[in-house]
Amino acid sequence: MARQKNVGDATSLVPPYAVQLNGLLGHRFQMNERNRLLALSEDALLSGFRKRPGIQAWIGEHVGKWLHAAVLTWINTGNRELKEKIERIVRELIATQEPDGYLGTYDAPTRWTMEKERGWDVWVHKYVLIGLLSYVSVVGDARQRTIDGELKQKALEAACKAADLILRTFGTGEGQLDLMERSTHVGMASGSILQPMVWLYKATGDKRYLDFCRYIVWAWENSPRGPKLLSSLLTHGNVRKTANGKAYEMMSCLVGALELYRVLRDEGNEEEGKQLLLAAQRAWDDIVQKRMYVTGGTSLGEHFQDDYFLPNDGAVSETCATVTLLQLTLELFRLTGEAKYMDIAERIVFNHLLAAQHPNGDRWCYFTPLEGKKQYRSDINCCASSGPRGIAMLPTFVYTLDQDGGIKCNIYVRGRLSLDDRGIAISQETNYPYDGGVTLRLHPVKPTEFALRFRVPEWCGEARVIINGKQMKLVGSGYHELKRKWRSDDEVRLEFTMKLRTVIGTHTNEGKMALMYGPLVLAVDERHLPAEARPLDAISMPSEDAEKLPLKIAPISGSSALWAGEAAFETDGIILGKESKFKLRLTDFAHAGAKGSAFTVWIKRKPGA
Repeated sequence: MARQKNVGDATSLVPPYAVQLNGLLGHRFQMNERNRLLALSEDALLSGFRKRPGIQAWIGEHVGKWLHAAVLTWINTGNRELKEKIERIVRELIATQEPDGYLGTYDAPTRWTMEKERGWDVWVHKYVLIGLLSYVSVVGDARQRTIDGELKQKALEAACKAADLILRTFGTGEGQLDLMERSTHVGMASGSILQPMVWLYKATGDKRYLDFCRYIVWAWENSPRGPKLLSSLLTHGNVRKTANGKAYEMMSCLVGALELYRVLRDEGNEEEGKQLLLAAQRAWDDIVQKRMYVTGGTSLGEHFQDDYFLPNDGAVSETCATVTLLQLTLELFRLTGEAKYMDIAERIVFNHLLAAQHPNGDRWCYFTPLEGKKQYRSDINCCASSGPRGIAMLPTFVYTLDQDGGIKCNIYVRGRLSLDDRGIAISQETNYPYDGGVTLRLHPVKPTEFALRFRVPEWCGEARVIINGKQMKLVGSGYHELKRKWRSDDEVRLEFTMKLRTVIGTHTNEGKMALMYGPLVLAVDERHLPAEARPLDAISMPSEDAEKLPLKIAPISGSSALWAGEAAFETDGIILGKESKFKLRLTDFAHAGAKGSAFTVWIKRKPGA
């Protein structure tokens, strides 16, 4: 293994088994496991490997994405049926490997070529490596989330054989191919294999894999076909003007860049990796400030667009891009611990990620518009394979662990954190995001001193905290620290002021307004409208001052509910051209249009407003 100094991140993800999710996120997590991961056909995942070539150029990516999501989920739930399915798929995938290490889905004449849209071969291997290495990464724990040691070794050997073939095929040596040339999207598809190559180096300590990571970064900048990722982002910081602006592939490369930065930093070569971190930070800033929807999604037609060009309908926010923006955000959060990254992660999760997933968990939107109708799909496509990964990651970042032993509380959701190795548990009782009250009950085995750091969301700005009955007011968003010797049944009550907020549209939403409540973006959904309140584009609000708008949160019960905790947000609405008010029932964007009805996030402003 590589000798590392282990400088460490500002904060670290917890193991997936450490957090039990309930509430809204728990429901979506359970549906993801039951109705997508367990239900998906094994033959559909493996057919492209069993009978090459596969039916689509990138058919091989799905098994790796599925394994990544399934392993994270199984570690959390311990579902025996899911474990058995994982092991069958790992065995079957390994069995399809060619003697030279090839683990793609193309026939021999078109491997590593650009024929017939075949420029996805390295991309497929990227996801195969991610899937196998996700399985390899599993370690035993007190909940017996153990795996077959022999199969784990075979999975690692298969990953190494596939990677070694990549190393022999691509590079600057005699007879080797240019990695950037054999790739779609200006080298970014193949270049994104950087992430699992870093993982493989960490798993084996084999310096050849680290050298190949350095080659990838070199090729980004020096190959005639390279995307010039670092030089572009460090020069102008504009993702639209970088390579061809392809969102998913570009952010995938940047996620890998941050993984490489982490390794270089921990081995005492931080100076070498600083450009990787800075380029990713500049890209993230540009996306969030100029190319992110109010709902946390990004891209149109799978590409970054011009500054503030964010149309509400059409090919809005590819789910692959939504999940990869979440990954990029979490990597930056781990490295820095800065609250601004978790504020965006919260917005993505509660809005665009959950909006793309059908509440039943069986279908996903490829694109998720902010108006019109959602087009959920149950087939195997890149987004229906990416989405479950985003859901499967949820338990890993609700809490994170700081370098000094402190515990960050990042996302508010009913559930429990159990750190068995430290003898600490924290239960969280809340109806967040529908209510701003959160109760944290601490359960250390013995009195233990550590810092509990909880996030006051950016949308809130202030909060009240009550510790064992003693109240204090907190001013300012970001993380606030409570450091003390915690005893069993100590109680921390957080109260975030949740109220209706208006967002006045600009640029492509000039003349419109949106409504938010806490972290939730709200929507007008025909499902909840009275017959006389039509069409959607005729609805407006009697005031743009949210303080003047009444608000009642009403539970939706019975067969009308999409899940047991669904709620509607009741306020006053008007029909343009009419004076009378009517009761307007809004829904959160995550559930808007889930029964096939039309909806809109942006509402026309009242003339003269």
